Amino acid sequence: MKMVGIALGLASALLVVVAVSLAAPAPQGGLLAPVNVQVADGDSAGAVTVSWDGVEDAAFYRIGWVASDRIAAALAAGRDWQDAFAFADVANLGATAHSLTELAPGGRYAFIVGGIDFRFGVARWSEWVYLTLAEAPATSCPTDGGEPTATPAPTPTPTPGATPGPGGTPAPTAPTPTPSLTLTPTPTPTLHPTPAGTGNYDYDADEDGLIEVASLAQLDAIRADLDGDGVSHENGEGLSHAPAYVAAFPNAKPGMGCPYPGCTGYELVADLDFDTNGNGEADAGDAYWNDGAGWIPIGHGGSRFTADFDGNNHVIANLHIDRGDANHVGLFGYTWRSSVKQVGLVSATVSGNEYVGGLVGYSHFGTINGSYATGSVAGGNYVGGLVGVGYYANPINGNYATGSVTGNDYVGGLIGHTRGAVIDGSYTTGTVSGDDRVGGLVGSGSGGGISGSYTTGSVSGNDFVGGLVGHSHSGLDFRSSYATGSVAGDSYVGGLVGYSHFGNINTCYATGNVTGNGNSVGGLAGFIGRDGISDSYAMGNVTGGDYVGGLVGSGVGFSIPITASYATGQVSSSGDALYIGGLVGYHQRGDVEITASYWDTQTTGQAGSYGGGGKTTAELQSPTNATGIYADWDAEHWDFGNSTQYPVLEYGGLDVAAQRR
Repeated sequence: MKMVGIALGLASALLVVVAVSLAAPAPQGGLLAPVNVQVADGDSAGAVTVSWDGVEDAAFYRIGWVASDRIAAALAAGRDWQDAFAFADVANLGATAHSLTELAPGGRYAFIVGGIDFRFGVARWSEWVYLTLAEAPATSCPTDGGEPTATPAPTPTPTPGATPGPGGTPAPTAPTPTPSLTLTPTPTPTLHPTPAGTGNYDYDADEDGLIEVASLAQLDAIRADLDGDGVSHENGEGLSHAPAYVAAFPNAKPGMGCPYPGCTGYELVADLDFDTNGNGEADAGDAYWNDGAGWIPIGHGGSRFTADFDGNNHVIANLHIDRGDANHVGLFGYTWRSSVKQVGLVSATVSGNEYVGGLVGYSHFGTINGSYATGSVAGGNYVGGLVGVGYYANPINGNYATGSVTGNDYVGGLIGHTRGAVIDGSYTTGTVSGDDRVGGLVGSGSGGGISGSYTTGSVSGNDFVGGLVGHSHSGLDFRSSYATGSVAGDSYVGGLVGYSHFGNINTCYATGNVTGNGNSVGGLAGFIGRDGISDSYAMGNVTGGDYVGGLVGSGVGFSIPITASYATGQVSSSGDALYIGGLVGYHQRGDVEITASYWDTQTTGQAGSYGGGGKTTAELQSPTNATGIYADWDAEHWDFGNSTQYPVLEYGGLDVAAQRR
């Protein structure tokens, strides 16, 4: 019997406690919170329609929802309760309703709607609204070994005045505090009895809630139990044990699995190798060769992996996938609300069509931490060395990829495309090539942020090409990150980022040479808009057609700030450039607010710039602390070196010695 989780009474109580424990956000300008929020069951099981009154000044709306059992599961796993939230964004184009699907029928949910202004992350939030979805009554586990019986879920009463704000992108310096959850008294969870005659749990020898995977056959059997509960489903029909599952776990019997509250996923307990004949190459002699197509991704063709996977720092070698017409391609094709961590892919060769990654093709509302991939990944669109797409996949920490990545659009050395992802402490070293939206770490991203990350490989493409990120839109912020490889493209080409709109670049640098045949080519950023750059520098040579700058090629928007930054690389045009500058090539629609930022007139070869101050090499190198031309610079961010060195960054763990080599 599949074990039941924490009792509904406890889970429902959590929704109310969460609502009252969140502080209401402070007013932000004239932006109003959405009101008259209503939720109703949709036309199909698990579907909900959320509606609200429009907010004129909102750029878009963010719908947040959380299930009571998700909060309980997050707390039981020792994670922040806010990890249980899911979000969806709706552009403010007149629509004041949105449909959500694939929620759990019969589940108890809380919903909230926020209005987001044009500066991404500034929000006002509505009151909570609650709904128990129809069509699937909750069940309780009988104590006599019989069939489950229906038990109505209690309906908590919303606390008046609770106006939480779980969404948006919190500023790096001001994380949302963890609320204190006091649950007294609390219902006692109902435990399943141990099945008769099963003196242990053979799926889960260490009783940590994860099924042990020690062979390729067991890895393959995961596709018969995508939710990781220890009960296999053959073709999604019934609760029968699929033949492959029985063969992979020969000692397992129905009813045997993990201790209360049940299995939640899998863990590797040994290294695995797809080169099963041991000849050093992928060929017809290997298991899972499949006539050359190789491994069938776990979660593909409409199915999704919804469990957790812990690699326990083991490696999976010689993964081979050649499925050029398929989407959602990787070791895992499509993951949904999954945690994938601590697993390494060594010498992988993976190819597909769209949503292609070495480890995960498409990660939706999940986490990917402490993992890596070496080898090569190729595809059409949305291609990444580790992940093809990370859609609100948070966090993505401590990962790396070292192989080559090739594709068409949305191509990244680590991730092809992100939305709302927070990436920290990750890096890539391989070459990355594609057409548009190509980046050494991320091809394209919106929302979230990148910190403490870097790339060293060369990057090439056509438009929107960057050493770290090709195309950044709607609030992707950069902090304490860098790129050192060469970057080549046509238009919107930058040493760190090709195109950045509604995002801040802070304490970052780029040292690779940048070449563009078209316009908007810069040593750090090809194009910036709305937000600005601070405490950053570029040292690579820059060549472009028009709008060419040592730090920034071009910018648009009003009063874009550039502070405490500089450029030293040679700046030149491949044609008759109308706008070329030692620091900034060109800016339109308003002024660039440039403060204490400079370019080296000798090394750049440029006497002018669209703002900033031109200095000689000696003038830029002579201050050895935050004095003189650097009096307004933050001494905690910079190491000024000696009188023959340029300042370099030391904030956020950046290596001073490595920058001076």
